[in-house]
Amino acid sequence: MTSAIVVVGDFNPAIFSPDWLERNSLIGGGDASVAREGSQGRQSLVSHQLTNFESNWFTLQVLENQFSLTSKGVLTPALKDLAAGIFQLVSHTPVKALGLNFIGHFKLDSQEQQHKVGDTLAPKGIWNNLYPNTYAGLDQLTIRIQQGTREDTIDKPVNEKRITVQPCHSFKYGISLSINDHYNISIDNDLTPAEQASAIIDEKWQSSWEDSVRVFDQILSSTET
Repeated sequence: MTSAIVVVGDFNPAIFSPDWLERNSLIGGGDASVAREGSQGRQSLVSHQLTNFESNWFTLQVLENQFSLTSKGVLTPALKDLAAGIFQLVSHTPVKALGLNFIGHFKLDSQEQQHKVGDTLAPKGIWNNLYPNTYAGLDQLTIRIQQGTREDTIDKPVNEKRITVQPCHSFKYGISLSINDHYNISIDNDLTPAEQASAIIDEKWQSSWEDSVRVFDQILSSTET
């Protein structure tokens, strides 16, 4: 499983350099060296329009309107510690929303198991009736989960969870599962928007990870006969 912490706002990408992270004790000298020199043949880039570099365990990309920190290798809470620390340092950066994302790619044993996930989450009866003598199959399905009633969420910005299921083409019989926990940032708060982002990442990332594991396990269990 991988995780991506994505924040929408107004950024100066040139700030977020490997040297800046090392100078503020957010990463060590070894990580900073790898990030400066590039990893796996990928060049490090720091500019006013785009910053993009990676260490052995994370990739950081900052555009003028989006910050994205993505895990590499074994997923650990170090990712959320780094992101929360960054937004504590840039506490006056305008931030609008953030997403805690978890993605898993799973290899199944057979085409039957792959189809069973789609048949469970998106029953084919209505489509077979609409288009007789054809085959209907799941391509991509996204479910949106919101707190409260449907009326509570009409024309209101709300925090929500989006769960997406689709085939994984990395395997002959595979499925990709992803969860996006979306949080809107309030302007009516004692904390600055960036400080709110830091607090949300610090407080919610672990439980979001655990919930993703729970949901992914239950979806995959639907393939069991």
